[in-house]
Amino acid sequence: MKGGWGWYVPVLVCVVAWTAAPVRAASPVEAFLQKSIDRGIAMLKNKSLDDAARRKQIGEFLLEVFDTKKMAIFMLGDARENAAASDLDAYATVYKDFTVASYESQLNGYGGETLKVTGSIERAPGDYVVNAVVLDPSAPSDPMQLPVAFRVEDEGSGKFAVVDASVGGIWLGLAQRADFGGYLSRHANSVPALTAHLQEVTAKLAPSSATAAAH
Repeated sequence: MKGGWGWYVPVLVCVVAWTAAPVRAASPVEAFLQKSIDRGIAMLKNKSLDDAARRKQIGEFLLEVFDTKKMAIFMLGDARENAAASDLDAYATVYKDFTVASYESQLNGYGGETLKVTGSIERAPGDYVVNAVVLDPSAPSDPMQLPVAFRVEDEGSGKFAVVDASVGGIWLGLAQRADFGGYLSRHANSVPALTAHLQEVTAKLAPSSATAAAH
């Protein structure tokens, strides 16, 4: 099993640098993303924050924007059917920590990219896909802009949450589900085994004690 969603993170970091197309009136789901993105941009550009403070703010931000519990259960595939409720709860908590640590560990990879929304569709009631393209500040006129998309669900009471993202047509949640599925198939579909593995990976993603001391 890979150590994380390394190739996924740059696009998710772009979530905090997304700009809505000015010629379109934003739908509620797009307004949700725009507001979230504006906050994220401010965090990335805030030079007064040290690394620890930035990681903390981005971590809290991601937990507001993403429904990590829903994502966690999806990643289990059929293994969730025979798992005890207590094991699922423990796994979902560890998955949340793993996800945030994965993103935080690669914040330095952000290079000023932005995302421009090109449209959105409602696949089913309360289930949206928001399409966008990545804009590279070093090549603003690039005709081959990378297409990305975000799966967003309406969770009621005016709350939306991102549950997946796609890069170049590849849905990253499906890629991670396959990754997790491979691990589970080698460990008798044991959710506790996967939970323990994610704890180990999360610990490796955390800043080293030496780095922490330097701050």
